[in-house]
Amino acid sequence: MKFGTAAKWGISALLIAALAGCGGGGGKSEVSESPPAEKPESKDTTTPAQGTTITVLTEGATNVGTGKLGDLLAPKEKELKGKGLDTAYTPGKQFPADAFGLHYQTIMYNLMKEKNIEVNMQDWGWGEPLIQKQTAGFLAKNMPDIIVGETQMNGFAQQGLLEPFPDDMADEIRKNVADAAWKPMEYNGKIYGLAAQPGVSSLFWNKDLVKQAGLDPDKAPATWAELADNVKKVTEAGKGKFYGGGVYAGANFGGYLRYGALMMINGGAFAADGKPVFNSDANVETVTLLRDLNASNAPGLMVNTNEGTYFDAWYKGQLAYIIDGPWQSQQARDKKIDVGMAPIPMSPNGKAGNITIGAAFHSVPKDSKHKEAAFEYIRAMYSKDVQQLIADSNVRSPILKEIAESDTYKKEHPELYTHYQAMGGNVQGLPTFAKDNSKAWQIWGDAVVKALMTKGDVKAILDDAQKRAGAVTQ
Repeated sequence: MKFGTAAKWGISALLIAALAGCGGGGGKSEVSESPPAEKPESKDTTTPAQGTTITVLTEGATNVGTGKLGDLLAPKEKELKGKGLDTAYTPGKQFPADAFGLHYQTIMYNLMKEKNIEVNMQDWGWGEPLIQKQTAGFLAKNMPDIIVGETQMNGFAQQGLLEPFPDDMADEIRKNVADAAWKPMEYNGKIYGLAAQPGVSSLFWNKDLVKQAGLDPDKAPATWAELADNVKKVTEAGKGKFYGGGVYAGANFGGYLRYGALMMINGGAFAADGKPVFNSDANVETVTLLRDLNASNAPGLMVNTNEGTYFDAWYKGQLAYIIDGPWQSQQARDKKIDVGMAPIPMSPNGKAGNITIGAAFHSVPKDSKHKEAAFEYIRAMYSKDVQQLIADSNVRSPILKEIAESDTYKKEHPELYTHYQAMGGNVQGLPTFAKDNSKAWQIWGDAVVKALMTKGDVKAILDDAQKRAGAVTQ
């Protein structure tokens, strides 16, 4: 996303920023580990060729532990073998999902070793604890060489806290890498972050439930009207045993990330230049669709503060349709659901668009002591070796066009190729409000829940939310 010219807000505001990640209801967590104490600032006087140790924050999908990366691989392999898992990996062949982190970090270790770079992994958590630690680290000017995060990262870029990618590297990425991996981290013509395996949302459906409603289980609804009609028909057929579903719409980032894709398709937005744009006609139309879908669901399920409750219903075969990230293609099958996958249906005047979900953006802080080596690490993230592994996982789509657009990938992973196509074009991340970010988001989330759970006028509800959010973001 190319950010607008939002007024810059103090870094201390990030301490109350909204939660990062795919879900969570906004509850605070204790920080178990304080960030490092401030150290004298030093310059990067080493190059990868001379030998460098970089510190990298880990994230869930690739986490093999903390410490020197080379020391973590053998214990992780032993742990997986103890669970009876085959830890062998041959490029081009699928492998057990639990072994993904081991294979990913083994490849990264070998690629860094070739550059004479040693990697030290640190785990600062996720969500609010991660934001708190990163904020304190920025204030102390003592940061890892590579940080990772999701919804908070564009705010860091806007504040000038991240190092822009070198121009040659940025040009290479724009040419060879899917838009969703970097566009949400583009600001004023510079790229500030990359996700090796970002997600965007698609439509999934339980073919058995759809069939029970007398609908074609192999045909996806192409329009919003068709989706709402199908959801209603499934709910009527379910008679309280199962429902039509639709999209999770809780007042948290789990909801915003998912139904935000519908807003994008319809030409709506959460914010522009850091200011709320809650009550646009496009947003009113989107929230009206959410209300229609909610009417065909179990009371309170779509807006439950815990997104896990919603997805538990899906995995138990109680929901026919959901909008979610690409992992559902494999995870639903693991739950014995005969699942269909297609692009999100279009609004009457809509255009293809999406919001990244489950995207772990890696960035180099301005205070990194080894920037050159850090960028070598990020280059390795979109290498052929790493991206082939992601392709073979059958959980996410590779971002490297050379692999994702190959005839082999299209043939062997047709559904995830559909996801790859959705990663191009108008793909954005969630915006950051110029002031009182968390409060502005909560005003929006509460307004949507009110619109779905009452019979109040949707436009009036969003008008009120716009007025209140406008006041707090001034």
